[in-house]
Amino acid sequence: MQFFRRLQDIRAISFDLDDTLYDNRPVIEHAEQWMVEHMRDRYLASAMYDRAWWLQLKHELQHADPSLKDDVSRCRIAMLEVGLQRGGMPAETAKTEAQRCFAEFLEVRSQIAVPPESIEVLKKLSRHFPLVVITNGNVLLERIGLDGHFKHVLKAGNGQRMKPAPDLFRLMAARLELQPQQILHVGDDVTTDVFGAIRNGYQAAWINSQGQDWRSLHTLPHLMLQDIRDLLTLIPEAQR
Repeated sequence: MQFFRRLQDIRAISFDLDDTLYDNRPVIEHAEQWMVEHMRDRYLASAMYDRAWWLQLKHELQHADPSLKDDVSRCRIAMLEVGLQRGGMPAETAKTEAQRCFAEFLEVRSQIAVPPESIEVLKKLSRHFPLVVITNGNVLLERIGLDGHFKHVLKAGNGQRMKPAPDLFRLMAARLELQPQQILHVGDDVTTDVFGAIRNGYQAAWINSQGQDWRSLHTLPHLMLQDIRDLLTLIPEAQR
């Protein structure tokens, strides 16, 4: 653990989810490939589409409606619906099937085994701090066994812009009835988590699990962690 800024009094800890508490990369890769194959196998209307086609459609829709960039769920539903329509499926049927496929995608996307050490850290920290979630993703916490560990969960979408925008950070501080500087945000992403937290008045803990050179950062966190278990040092020694 390495400190770059002086920590202030911490009254709550917020967590990013993907690639912070678990490795999300193989999971989302599998889910993306599952979606392509599922749409090919299940619907004649999308049987001809490959992964590159879906990606191009995503960029097209986000260009036409930039708000889709801040809502991964709404963006994927729009992709599925438009893709089915372009393949010849009637609009109302495409809308219904897009919702059905998205629900199935969420289940696949949430097939995550959270490491035992992350669960243990959350259990121990929760005895001393309110724990909350601020995430840009859409994983189903109840499917990965994390829903009972957090007081509040905020996800981007439904009018709330993604980190590093201030929306979720401001809303969480209000929910906790704390000043932003009283909250430590923990995350892996140097832009959405580190820059986002610092920019919006939070303290920041960077999970540097990939061994990135901290000198490449444009914004330094308060502390850098190599392992999620380093957070346990925040608990007063007499209470551990």
